[in-house]
Amino acid sequence: MNQQNVLSNNTKFTLFGKGYWSEKAQKYVPSTKPKRNVDIQWVGDYVLSERAKVQTTELRQMMATATDQQLRDYKLTEFDAVAGAGIFSYGNAAGLSVRSPYIVIDIDQLESTEEARAIQQTLIADKNVETALCFVSPKGLGCKWWVEVPEWCQNMTFAEQYATLSRYIGYEYGVLVDSTGSNVNRLCFLPYDPLCYINPKCITNK
Repeated sequence: MNQQNVLSNNTKFTLFGKGYWSEKAQKYVPSTKPKRNVDIQWVGDYVLSERAKVQTTELRQMMATATDQQLRDYKLTEFDAVAGAGIFSYGNAAGLSVRSPYIVIDIDQLESTEEARAIQQTLIADKNVETALCFVSPKGLGCKWWVEVPEWCQNMTFAEQYATLSRYIGYEYGVLVDSTGSNVNRLCFLPYDPLCYINPKCITNK
């Protein structure tokens, strides 16, 4: 079985730095060089802290006039990002060395931050899938739902797990999931969210 499909008890995943301008691609691209490995509590603490507040505030102010490309470039170059699927030696699918027990479901293109907040609370309360972490996305129009891969889809590939959980959310809550998140090396940009939820069992320094 491919390494990327084997869940482990590893609860760490890789933090990548900010993106950069690629002369070859002639566009801004994500960083492919790992900074260090972190855990759920580190991500939650970061999202709850003031460190990401400036970037998040500026991005949301830009939304009134900026193009989608400008917003994408700003996220790439100003936000730190993590690969929730596990530990990576490089920022592509082949760079995955150890799968984490988590998968990050990306819900986007909602109507408002209020809707995103309501969906966040609904997902946290779900009894069939255990939430490890959940916060509103950088633009405020979506949610990042970090879950432990449920037993009923643990033997699937990463892409199959993502598709299965996407269908589950669609069926249960009528919410569409961003299909591009099915790449195992998908990065999750870290915004500021003062109402970020962290599962108490993921807090290590109690």
